[in-house]
Amino acid sequence: MISVIRSGLDASLKHIGVVSNNIANARTTGFKKSSATFQDIYAQKTTLLDPGKIGQGSRVEHVRPSQTQGPLMQTGQTLDVAIEGQGMFVVRAPNNTEADAQSYTRDGSFSLDKDGFIVTADGQRVLSEQGQFMQVPFTRISSGRELRLEDVIIDEFGTVRAQMGRTDIVEVGRLGLALFSDVNELTPIGGNFFKANQASGPAQIEGAFQG
Repeated sequence: MISVIRSGLDASLKHIGVVSNNIANARTTGFKKSSATFQDIYAQKTTLLDPGKIGQGSRVEHVRPSQTQGPLMQTGQTLDVAIEGQGMFVVRAPNNTEADAQSYTRDGSFSLDKDGFIVTADGQRVLSEQGQFMQVPFTRISSGRELRLEDVIIDEFGTVRAQMGRTDIVEVGRLGLALFSDVNELTPIGGNFFKANQASGPAQIEGAFQG
């Protein structure tokens, strides 16, 4: 009996932890709430007359983040981008060269770092559909004149362009968009980032999305 009560308390505490995390991050850009599923625990009876099962309590079977579409908001920030529909941005820390270095997020609150790379709030660099870091030039020489960056434009297909001076436009690239066979199975790693795993399937990188 004590083990049954203990298992119920453990499952309840884990569920409270999931709900608390959802509430704490309700206003976090691109955050995806999680839900817990439960499983009954049984022990096999040993008597020959009644070979049924004895309930032994419950446990949390799985915690799954929901990747359903959230509301889109206008922020007025040039580099803030939102995905309408399926897909996740692909990011990587600049010095991480490991095979599984890439992670994925729906948080499109981007900015430029001191070197002109498009980065997330924690400094991870955003990758293009070609798997390259996206770098916006601050200056450009054209017809013997030095042109300075005036604006950055991201269109509805994720193409990034830099306006140099008043008239010159430089195409930087197209934001990469990762699709998965089961996006809800991605492994959350904190900070609104996810990793692919066997259940989610590998990322299929594309480029077109509505932003």
